[in-house]
Amino acid sequence: MPRVSEVELGDLPDAAQAALRERASKLGPLTWQRVMAHRPRQMLQIVELMDSFSADSTMPKRLIEVAVVTVSRLNACRHCVGRHAVRLVQDGLPAEVVAAILDPETALLSPTERLVRDYAIAVSERSATMRDTMFEALHKELSEPQIVELTLRITLAGFFNRFNNALGVELDAHHGSAAEALKIVL
Repeated sequence: MPRVSEVELGDLPDAAQAALRERASKLGPLTWQRVMAHRPRQMLQIVELMDSFSADSTMPKRLIEVAVVTVSRLNACRHCVGRHAVRLVQDGLPAEVVAAILDPETALLSPTERLVRDYAIAVSERSATMRDTMFEALHKELSEPQIVELTLRITLAGFFNRFNNALGVELDAHHGSAAEALKIVL
């Protein structure tokens, strides 16, 4: 149970209700959205931003999920690990690799996936002191719009991790069951 109440959809303005119903039909149960809905205008802006990535992404989904799961493991966000690790396993990465994604020697990651994982760690832990060699490697694999999108997604994952952890937003039963069925360690 979150540390603040979840807002009932019927208590929201019509635009917020419609946006959340649409989101739930695409992505499953609402979690952080119902907590963030205490600030409906800001919640709608965040939902619009997240939806914009789905509509206009420059990055392969698997690479984004590698980045998000990496950041979420660093920040011990059970909610985000659960939701995104399920997607990553469904995208073909074995659950044991997902569980060990922070291990520098993790097998079965492609060189690009390792680079994305290492960049997610660097952005999360030492963004002010990253070396140019990281960007030289990124430029060999990704376009500049992709680097910008990847950085946005990494930093947004950190935002969501902190929001969910601070306010006690829990992983929903649907994604929890999916993680359990796929043997994903949360």
